[in-house]
Amino acid sequence: MFAKFELADVAAWLMCMVATYAWGHGDTSQFATSAPKDNAPHELTLPANAKEDQAILGFAEAKLGSQQAMLHTYGQVAPYANAVLDINAYISGQIRQVFVRAGDVVHKGQAVVSIFNPEFITTQKGYLQFLKNEEKLQVLREEGRLSDYMKDARENLRWWGMTETQIKALVDQGKVVEEILLPAPADGIITDVFTQPGTLINAGDKTMKAFVVMGRSVARMVATQGPYLIEGFLYFDQQSAVHPGTEVGIQLPSGKILQRAISQMVPAIDSRTQRARFLVPLGQVPELSMGQAVDLALYLPAHYGVWVPRNAVLGQMFSPVVYIKRSTKQFLRQPVSVLSETADALLVAGVPPNATVVVEGKMILEGLYRMAASPVVHGGEHHHDD
Repeated sequence: MFAKFELADVAAWLMCMVATYAWGHGDTSQFATSAPKDNAPHELTLPANAKEDQAILGFAEAKLGSQQAMLHTYGQVAPYANAVLDINAYISGQIRQVFVRAGDVVHKGQAVVSIFNPEFITTQKGYLQFLKNEEKLQVLREEGRLSDYMKDARENLRWWGMTETQIKALVDQGKVVEEILLPAPADGIITDVFTQPGTLINAGDKTMKAFVVMGRSVARMVATQGPYLIEGFLYFDQQSAVHPGTEVGIQLPSGKILQRAISQMVPAIDSRTQRARFLVPLGQVPELSMGQAVDLALYLPAHYGVWVPRNAVLGQMFSPVVYIKRSTKQFLRQPVSVLSETADALLVAGVPPNATVVVEGKMILEGLYRMAASPVVHGGEHHHDD
């Protein structure tokens, strides 16, 4: 059958034909789908005229032993729940200006929105009129109630959101504040803005006599002071191998690996990604910022068995296979089960210890296997079946 073919010819043919079947090697997520016809071992013989100097195959040895398994996945830098802050307005009114948008970095005390409320202006003007009313001031002095009255009046202005500087300017210069500035409660990053100029908000009643405050959130932020965590993702069928305490290697942009441990497995499947989640305390790492994606390596318990290099396993749209060398021209196409993995090796069932496995040129052997299963050579000419 192969009288007219040499390995170089087969390789050229495969460049056009067999590549359409290949998915890649070593990705165990690709090993789930299998075709029944590929479940049995198959002996493969190279063409009789294949010469040693034309062979483009590379080999490695299957090793029996124990290796620590490793699971590769990804995660995202996220804040702790108590770092997420709602910026609440505790007075009603109309939003006049919005000074921030999602993604902005803000500092504590920086204005987020301004609010206009006619009653607030009336309150300030009433306070100024009171300060000018010497007759009423004298009555309060005589009754011994002036200091308490002044204290309550200033407290009422503070409840409206005025700062001590603004109150002093009101008293000394008669400068009325027309808009209340709502400040950021901490340094951080704005994640959401819930209002826009012209919006009317109802935050409840805020007076000295009836202090009833519901509050209205106008924006949300994440405080930057404090530790972050990593929210990691797994395929749902991988979560049984992972538990709190599992060691995690976090790939930093500098190339360094940061070692941490899983603190919590999130019981629900994420509706957006359809994956299981886990949390890893991160602390303060200057190289990482909120929302940044990171590569993760989960170090699982050691497993004992036969390990082969990752590129020895041919992962295609059928059961994973390994090609085992029997002699110079004899190979065994052996279906395997992938049981675990490390960064460089796969734990497989179906390969004997110390076997010589093919790590380079697997697709050539796979092409010969397919040609043997569906002959394309007739009388010295090439005919490609569709």
